[in-house]
Amino acid sequence: PSAPVRFQVQRSLAVAELALSAARVTLSTVTVRVMLDSAPTALRTESVAAAGVAPSKTTAFRSPEVRPAARAAATGSAPIDPNSDGVVATSGVDSSSALIQLVGDPLSTSPDVDHGNGRVKLDGQKTKSVKAALAAQRNALKSWLRANAPKAKVTGEYDFALNAIAVRLNGTSVATLRQAPGVASVQLQGLFHPTADDPDLARIDGLLGWSVAGATSEPRDPASWAGAGVQVGIIDSGVDASHPCFGDAGFPATRQLGDTHFTNNKVIVAKVFNNKAGSKGYTAEAIGEHGTHVGGTVACNLQTPAVVNGVDIPYDPSGVAPGAQLGSYNVFPGDDGNARSEDILNAIEAAVADGMDVLNMSLGGGSHGIQDLLTVAVDNVDRAGIVVAVSAGNEGPGVMTIGSP
Repeated sequence: PSAPVRFQVQRSLAVAELALSAARVTLSTVTVRVMLDSAPTALRTESVAAAGVAPSKTTAFRSPEVRPAARAAATGSAPIDPNSDGVVATSGVDSSSALIQLVGDPLSTSPDVDHGNGRVKLDGQKTKSVKAALAAQRNALKSWLRANAPKAKVTGEYDFALNAIAVRLNGTSVATLRQAPGVASVQLQGLFHPTADDPDLARIDGLLGWSVAGATSEPRDPASWAGAGVQVGIIDSGVDASHPCFGDAGFPATRQLGDTHFTNNKVIVAKVFNNKAGSKGYTAEAIGEHGTHVGGTVACNLQTPAVVNGVDIPYDPSGVAPGAQLGSYNVFPGDDGNARSEDILNAIEAAVADGMDVLNMSLGGGSHGIQDLLTVAVDNVDRAGIVVAVSAGNEGPGVMTIGSP
């Protein structure tokens, strides 16, 4: 695409990819400008929440930034230098759980499903037939597990992004699982964390894209704003629907999904994905700020008044696509700083089923230089006509410093 966006791939925020990706699909927004260039120098830092999100005038808005030492404490890894080259060791793997990929295409890449408007039609008859065949395949694998690996417990099943199941190993070896008939791959699940530093946010410079897309700057008419009619799923730590960025005045009445205590007509979905959600009482509520920060960068309402540390900044920020509606898919609920592969897969498949047009994942795991199964899942969803914007991480700028997925 020819959108006027320049950013370093090694240090990009996922939403910069969103501005570029928008040109590949029929979205009503092409690009937007997050207007950092007009802010005072003292405010244009990584730790200022106004970098894409308008903080509340009545409550303190803490920085979403996660420094290497804090990230190391949360992930159990050694502190890293974000400017260093070479392989970066970050969250690692969960050695107690695995993903088992089965032979055969998932719904996202199957040639036998129904399509419409460039996407897989989930309610099509051919799609339903393929879905049933994939379920039968998974059922056969589960029967094999009960007979040959009884300690392994199935914790998740997937048919859109991957043809796969997730299991809790309980001492079962990966080698044993690989012996099952119809298995294409078995991998330990990865652990992922939010990528919160935004060193290149100011490089998103697409103000001219608004006029190209026919968008307006009319403050009371969200239907005319860039991104109107587009739904973006934020797979992160949740999006706070009560934040001033996400007021729903002027947005169309929309069916709200998940826990509607945390939704409105701007943030239309609030769901939580964590294997300990039940035992720890986790909800879809956005406890951490990172998801709200990212959601604001994507779709903060047009010219939302912003106060940072009690100072009214001299411009009112807007998101990349202020007219878009958001889905909040919380994979870092409560104080949990890590998400497993299956948590993220569950969120991806739910977002697809909910009709999201774009998925944003400002998160990352280790930079391994391999095609792990979550990376395969993201690629498959993209091939199915859903734009997936994923951060490349903030390490680098050398080779082998882009994190998964």
